Amino acid sequence: MAGLKETLLKETPEIKTFNSGLTAALWDIPGYQKKYALLGSPLGSIHTGVEIGGSEYSIPEGTAHFLEHKLFADKEGGNVFDYFASLGASCNAYTGFVGTSYLFSTTENFSSCLELLLDFVQNLYLSPESIQKEKKVILQEISMYKDHPGWRVFHNLLQNLYFQHPIRNDIAGTPQSVEKIDAEILNFCHQTFYHPESLLLAVIGDFQEERITQVIEENQAGKKFSRPPRFRFTGLEEPRGIKKKETREKFSIGQPILQMGFKINDQPEQGIKLLERDLAFALLSDILFGTGSPAFYDLYDEGLIDDGFSAGFSGEESFGHFVLGGGTNHPEKLVERVREIIKQAKNDGIQPQDLERAKKKIWGGFVAGLNSLEVLAGQFVKDYRRGLELVDHFSALERVNFSQLESLLQEQLDFSNLSLSIVEPKQWK
Repeated sequence: MAGLKETLLKETPEIKTFNSGLTAALWDIPGYQKKYALLGSPLGSIHTGVEIGGSEYSIPEGTAHFLEHKLFADKEGGNVFDYFASLGASCNAYTGFVGTSYLFSTTENFSSCLELLLDFVQNLYLSPESIQKEKKVILQEISMYKDHPGWRVFHNLLQNLYFQHPIRNDIAGTPQSVEKIDAEILNFCHQTFYHPESLLLAVIGDFQEERITQVIEENQAGKKFSRPPRFRFTGLEEPRGIKKKETREKFSIGQPILQMGFKINDQPEQGIKLLERDLAFALLSDILFGTGSPAFYDLYDEGLIDDGFSAGFSGEESFGHFVLGGGTNHPEKLVERVREIIKQAKNDGIQPQDLERAKKKIWGGFVAGLNSLEVLAGQFVKDYRRGLELVDHFSALERVNFSQLESLLQEQLDFSNLSLSIVEPKQWK
């Protein structure tokens, strides 16, 4: 793996901080025809409270998502998607639990697209009419997702696992919370969480670094920004244990969908520890339920799972959960078998050959991802906010050992912290 480590060290981007406070990673990679940029804000769906200067402010559920929508309309009523298309580029945006990202990819007019990205994200245009119009769009989206069984089974599971942490909330909010969102709240969030000092820009592709640096400098110099506020997100506390053991909901579907979730109560605070936990769970997940594991083949042969079955971990400083499941005609039997597999693993322990195989598989997937500009940009933003570098993935994976996996297996995959979420056909028997 030494050669791979050297490769990663060569993939380090040039980090620049501009006079506005904007931090950018310029990743000049020769040979790529496509160029890609991502601009990330730290405001995510779980951020419903913030402290600034000793005062606390409440943020309605769904505000991050609402703000994402509003930034795509300009003061003339135009649509940013159309502007990018006219430049030969495609753009998108998404709101996650811990941040919001805006991105584009193109093979032409890269400088113009980059300026457009910075301009539309850093300028918020609001009117009473546009806010009310957007509320109708968001409310329709909320209604649509209520009828989406794949989303409902996951959302119900999060509500089962967490008592009060805002990760249990819908990313789009509720009809009641959306109605509370107004111009004052949107402006407050934009000025606070979209100030250049809060944004991270990743630029990746085959480009002239000096030229792109000049484009960013000139773009930022032409704008005025207020003094950046110092903030701390609040309201992320969560007691131990789970709120509910099981939820069932009926849909017009042909096959039940099951998701099982373990709530992980111990949350590390440091960036490298978060990464080590991510990797340890990825290894454990692959050993227990990966497509190359004996358990996966057994469950498949028994007709309990199909190719859509998956298992994985998601977590940050304030939350963590290990979730597995998929479509199955026998949800109760699958739950029983998964419990048996975990119990057997706890009795038998992790085998050396299994850990080594899983490490090679995880490492191979990570290196393969380096060929994707999108993956590189997203990974940079996530790592930078954690205080990490790309090469840290190598050293962290090397450090993960038997004792860490055994600890996760024995202590964190605790059946008392297990919850089930099932959606089933309305006529299911």
